[in-house]
Amino acid sequence: MKLANDIVRFIKENEKSGMSQNKFAKLLGINPAYISGYIKEGSSYKYAHKVEGPAKNYIDNFIKKVDVLQDELPFIKTRDAKSIHAVISWAVKDRDMAMISGAAGSGKTRAIREYVRTHPDSILIEATINTSAKSLFKILAGELGIESKGCIDDLIRRSAAELKKLSKTIIIDEAEHLPYRALESLRRMHDFSRAPLVLVGTNKLQLNLTSSRSGDALEQLSSRVGNKWILGGLSYLNDDNQIISDDLKEVCKSFGVEDRDCVGLIQRLAKGNFRKTEKLLRRSKMLCEYGGGTINEDVVKEATKMLLL
Repeated sequence: MKLANDIVRFIKENEKSGMSQNKFAKLLGINPAYISGYIKEGSSYKYAHKVEGPAKNYIDNFIKKVDVLQDELPFIKTRDAKSIHAVISWAVKDRDMAMISGAAGSGKTRAIREYVRTHPDSILIEATINTSAKSLFKILAGELGIESKGCIDDLIRRSAAELKKLSKTIIIDEAEHLPYRALESLRRMHDFSRAPLVLVGTNKLQLNLTSSRSGDALEQLSSRVGNKWILGGLSYLNDDNQIISDDLKEVCKSFGVEDRDCVGLIQRLAKGNFRKTEKLLRRSKMLCEYGGGTINEDVVKEATKMLLL
């Protein structure tokens, strides 16, 4: 009954995200009655074989995806993070495509990982410079629990057919690395399945999709993007050309830094970049742990000697 208990616990822990026995069954692509029967009878249930493999794989993969380092900065609902979550939610509601772009270190990945953590029906795939169309769809096939053999056309159609049966959101991080063929393959999968698809990447991704250098090659893909968000960073200029740094102050506060001049120095050094700000604060905290005291302007200046900003 261990797996049955794991299923019950998983559903209960994710109730706030809308998880239920019916939704869990839909995510697995099986009859909801099978989940209910398995929870009651365990491995002796006559349809246990239809539940055990998919349920175990799904729960194991979900735990791996949301596992974070204990010392990681707690998630902060910055303007960018809230906007990213809104854009993904709109894509889900409309079964549409969306694009999220921003400079390296601006907080894209952290925001989408938090979304995945709170939405078990999402699949996060992180691309690399070596990700081809076929390797991308083999990864997706593994996430969907379907056969990963065959040509790329078979993989696209098989993935689309499975996604038609499930309520899944596909999120591709570092999508700026994807070649033309991979992007077009994702478009066709989306056309066939209407599964929500979110492309996340640096500003190069936006350039790839909209630049005249791409000609008409990606026109069909870019025309399907229904929502987008371009990250502004922890501090940004408002319509009156004033610097708004409420998010930066919140991040600094999580490290015990509230002095206005110290926050201003961090803003000038890290220029509102999330990753650079966090690294600067972490190094400053480390120096204080070695030498005592609290983070101040002198400590921050010393910390810059340990970083490439």
